[in-house]
Amino acid sequence: MNPEEGELRPQLLDRFGLCVEISGERDVGFRKSIVERVLLFEGEDAGFQEKWNRKDEEAAARLVAARAAPPRVEVPARSSNRSSPWSRSWASPGIAGTSPVLKASKALAAIKGIPSPDEECLSDAFRLALPHRLKEDPFEETASGRKRLDAVLARFG
Repeated sequence: MNPEEGELRPQLLDRFGLCVEISGERDVGFRKSIVERVLLFEGEDAGFQEKWNRKDEEAAARLVAARAAPPRVEVPARSSNRSSPWSRSWASPGIAGTSPVLKASKALAAIKGIPSPDEECLSDAFRLALPHRLKEDPFEETASGRKRLDAVLARFG
């Protein structure tokens, strides 16, 4: 969705499991490297194609392996320790957000090739599954989105 086109009703937003924010790149050096890559791609540079085809194949192989892994990835039982990252998943606002958090964290663990989601997997899953479900806008212009979301997540842990 494009927030510039207006807000969606919460009932509709809740049907989206995960949400990502897309923005333009601001780092000048990185923008320059993007333009250089585009020019190499458009110029059909053989070295460029070979390098990125290899990277694409590596990423595809990791994803194929990860797709086979989620059924084997274990989600720890609910922790009584409030500082546990898993306790936050059970405390997320509304039950509809819990399932996407757990599914995304399992998928991220599978991509990393680890048997159980770690703190990083869960944190990333929260960032994908919760912002669009919160009444407060963690991406509002008056505060850093990441800082605001960290503050919201801190309430759950």
